Amino acid sequence: MGSIKEAIRAARDIKTQPDVDIPEWGVSVDVRGLPSGDWESYQNKLNRIRFQEGKSGAEMAVKSNRAEIVAKCLYEPGTDTRVFPDLTEGIAILSKKAQGTVDGLFKLCRHLSGEDRDFEQKAKDAEGNSGGDQS
Repeated sequence: MGSIKEAIRAARDIKTQPDVDIPEWGVSVDVRGLPSGDWESYQNKLNRIRFQEGKSGAEMAVKSNRAEIVAKCLYEPGTDTRVFPDLTEGIAILSKKAQGTVDGLFKLCRHLSGEDRDFEQKAKDAEGNSGGDQS
């Protein structure tokens, strides 16, 4: 048996929703949750924006940050290739797309990343997921 550290490193705990149809764009993509470091960066960025720009400026910045999260979560079906390997380009493209579509994808990214559950629910989910399988 390996060390606990190696077991944690090897665990495939990032959830994926394969073949998500986006009829507005005429495509299907795989959507993956983000690791905790990316979510922490996102939350820290939002906090800085709210503090620096006030409410009105923050609303526009939050929308482009949602586009960033979505760009990081979209993958070519069945591959490890991001749809937008150049995140700057992905953000620019997604920022010009329908808010409802991008917001729906953002909510799915958030769900797959476990950000829509409280700590107790996450702990309960982890208890049943100790086998290391990716969903």
